[in-house]
Amino acid sequence: MGGERLKLVVIGAGSLAFTPELLAEMAISEVFKGVEIGLVDIDEEKLRVMEKVASRVINETRAEISVEVSVDRRELLKNADFVVITIAVGGVKGIETDVKVAEKYGIYHTVADTVGPAGFSRALRHIPPIVEICKDIERICPKAVVFNESNPLTAICRAVRKTTKVNIVGSCTGVRAPRHLISRVFGCKPEDVRFISAGINHLTWILEAYVNGRSIYSEFKRRMKDIRDEALKYGKPFNAYVSVELMETFGLYPVQGDAHVAEFFPYFLRPETGYGAKYGLKLFPGDTIYSEGWRNRVWDMVLGWAEGRYPIKELIERRRGVTEHSFVYELMGIILNGRTQFFDGVNIPNNGCISGLPDEAIVEIPAVVGPFGFRGLNVGRLPKGIETILQYRIAQQELTVEAALTGDREIALQALSLDPMVPTLSIAKSMLDDYIEAHKQFLPQFQK
Repeated sequence: MGGERLKLVVIGAGSLAFTPELLAEMAISEVFKGVEIGLVDIDEEKLRVMEKVASRVINETRAEISVEVSVDRRELLKNADFVVITIAVGGVKGIETDVKVAEKYGIYHTVADTVGPAGFSRALRHIPPIVEICKDIERICPKAVVFNESNPLTAICRAVRKTTKVNIVGSCTGVRAPRHLISRVFGCKPEDVRFISAGINHLTWILEAYVNGRSIYSEFKRRMKDIRDEALKYGKPFNAYVSVELMETFGLYPVQGDAHVAEFFPYFLRPETGYGAKYGLKLFPGDTIYSEGWRNRVWDMVLGWAEGRYPIKELIERRRGVTEHSFVYELMGIILNGRTQFFDGVNIPNNGCISGLPDEAIVEIPAVVGPFGFRGLNVGRLPKGIETILQYRIAQQELTVEAALTGDREIALQALSLDPMVPTLSIAKSMLDDYIEAHKQFLPQFQK
């Protein structure tokens, strides 16, 4: 590949949700034996903590890996074979500001990192620096495969593809959610489940589903309705009211869970639903990785591993349950082993895989992965209602991308005004001004 030894660079390595798991996976995997890992972050405190975690992992597992750290990505990108981007511009305070500005106008979010006014604002902050990162990659290690884990994933990947020749792939932790849901509904093991889904990130729909080779999608939909009805009748807990209602309306079941899916539609987070309470939705930060409780708990674990208070053995054993599990290692392993393997979902240009959507649109689809990269599965045409919402969202995100790249306020206003969660044009105008003012240090393209 890029050099004599395999090299992986993580940009945004202070990420609590990614780096500890990465280090544990690399340490015990034969595939990554001898790998050079470069950890990059502008937060020196978190970077040094991750360096200490890495040192303990290497010493206690006797792993044949090496780790370098730097606040300057250009120092570490040379000869990189893989690059993972997992940055958060403005950190948790940034997304909290996104949410608070929207709440000022009576607009509430559940996850706030993909769509809605908060997702729009996040895109404006994240797209320019990630494009700059990818321009450095294009210059220093142009053959590297780049995995993006930062949200809004779709808009970021589209912006990079639009402005560079970098081979970027969006990797989402939720692409295998249907396996676990279907296995619970049918009482089987997740590995007994196979499914086909397609859409855009966080709005992907199950097209086919099988358990031990038997088609079960119609039965699955019936069972989900029955579980929902029983929960309503007896007051049992149920966390898929939104998904089941959308399934009844559009004919297919959405993959990524109610908290994500609800933000794509104007119906579920309105005053008449108690801002989602009717559907059992929790408003931001809810149970997301942005909640203070989650951050404090995981930061304590990471500090414990760095300082020696907690055993590294615990990190190794829990590596796929510390936070949200990433599939980047699995995808890299497939490429490195020279295998060809079907994978449940990656975010890549459509190129005709979903009929009726633009070729250049970033879609989340199953793919064959191998030394050649990623080849999307042609799934044909989706039901008209679903096709329509995807077309709308893709067009709106294209405006968001253009606004983020150019700093054009007119285009930014159009993109924000077209979000279904925004009730009036006057609110869109005021909200845009508020976002640009609140995040002015991260939005130089709008300070003209």
